[in-house]
Amino acid sequence: MTLTAENDVAERLTRLVPIVEALRAEDPSAEQERVLQHAAVRELRDAGVLTLRVPQRYGGPGGSIRDVLSAVIHIASGSSNVAQALRAHFGFSERLLSNRASEAERAEWFPKINAGLVVGNAITDAKGKTPGSSDTTVLPDGDGVLRLNGHKFYSTGTLYADVIAVSAVDAEGNDVQVIVPTDRAGVELFDDWDGFGQRTTASGATRFTDVEIAPVEVTTASDGNHLGHSTTFLQLYLAAVAAGIAVAVRVDAVDYVQTRARPAAHSVATRAAEDPFVLHAVGEIGAAAAAAEALVLSAADALDSLVDNGAQDDAVALADVAIVVAQAQLVAERLTLNAAQRLFDTGGASATSRKLNLDRHWRNTRTVASHNPLDYKAHAVGNFLVNGTAPPANGYF
Repeated sequence: MTLTAENDVAERLTRLVPIVEALRAEDPSAEQERVLQHAAVRELRDAGVLTLRVPQRYGGPGGSIRDVLSAVIHIASGSSNVAQALRAHFGFSERLLSNRASEAERAEWFPKINAGLVVGNAITDAKGKTPGSSDTTVLPDGDGVLRLNGHKFYSTGTLYADVIAVSAVDAEGNDVQVIVPTDRAGVELFDDWDGFGQRTTASGATRFTDVEIAPVEVTTASDGNHLGHSTTFLQLYLAAVAAGIAVAVRVDAVDYVQTRARPAAHSVATRAAEDPFVLHAVGEIGAAAAAAEALVLSAADALDSLVDNGAQDDAVALADVAIVVAQAQLVAERLTLNAAQRLFDTGGASATSRKLNLDRHWRNTRTVASHNPLDYKAHAVGNFLVNGTAPPANGYF
C-alpha cells in the first residue's frame, strides 16, 4: 500500500514512541554525567523524523510546522537536551521555506536533508556588542578562494551534525549563512558549554580557521529588517522544548507520587497518593503541561496558516504571527518554570536526591527561557496592542 503524505507523517511520529521512552529512562544519568546522545539522534534520523518538513517535491513527507513541533514536544518530554540540539536542524529546513531562501538553495539542500544530512549551527560570536554581532567572515583569499574565519561562543547541535550553518559577513558586508561540513580542515568543535542547564545539547564553541568554502555553500543574505517567518519559528521552537519539559515534569510527578513519595508526618492522609496537597500539586503540574502544549500548537497553526497562504512577504501578517508566538512563548515558558519547581511539593526533601536529578527540569527550562528575555516579549506584545508597533525584526527576539 502506498502511504499518503498524511499517513507518512503519522507513521514517522509513531516511530518516536520507543525512542522517547528510551531517552526518558536515560535522561537523568545522561544529563548528570554529560553523556551526549549520539545514538538517539541517529535513531531519530533513521526514523525519518528529521525530514518531517521536507516538501514532497523533494522526496519528503511535506509535514507541517505543527507536525514538527508536536515531535519536538514529544522528544523534549524524553530529553530536552536532544530536542534543543535539533533546533538548528529544523530551523535550517524552515529557513529554506522562507522568503530568505531561493529555489536554487532549496533544490541544493532539501534532497540532502531528505537523505539524512543533519544540520547544526554556529551563530553567536564570542565577541561583539550583542550576540547577533558577527565577527566571523567569509572572504576571498589571494587566489580568489573563499575562506571562513571566526570563533563562535556556542553552536547548537554541532557535535551531532554533519554540517554547520554559520552566520558570517561577506566581502560586501552582507550577512550570509555558510554551510560547512563539520569534518572539513580548519573546523574545530568543542564540548565546552558550561551552562547549569541544557548541558548535553552539543552546543560548545566552534572555531573556523581559513576553512575553504565553495560558492554553493554560501546561502542567501538577510537584509536585517525582514527576516521572515523562520526566525519566529525558532522562537516557537524554544517554547515547544519548554512544553516538552512540562510533560516530563508531569510524568515524573505522577511516577514519584505513585512509587516513592511518602506523606508528611502530619498529613491528613496515610498515602502520598491520597494526600490532597500532593494531588493539588500534581493537578497544577498537569494543567500547566496541557496548557503549554496547547499554546505552542495553537501558535504553530498560526505559522502554518501564514505559510500556506503564501504570506511570507507580508510584513503585517509576519508581525501578527510574531506576536502570537511571543504570547505563547511568554506563557508556556513561565508555566513550565512554575511546574518544574512545583514538582518538589510532591515529595519533600527526598525528591531533591541527586540520583533522581529532578532539578534538571527547572535548570533546563531556566536555560531555555534565558535565550531571549521574557520581559521583552511582554513589552513587545503590549506595545503592539496599544501602539500597533511591530515586534523587533531579528532572530534574537
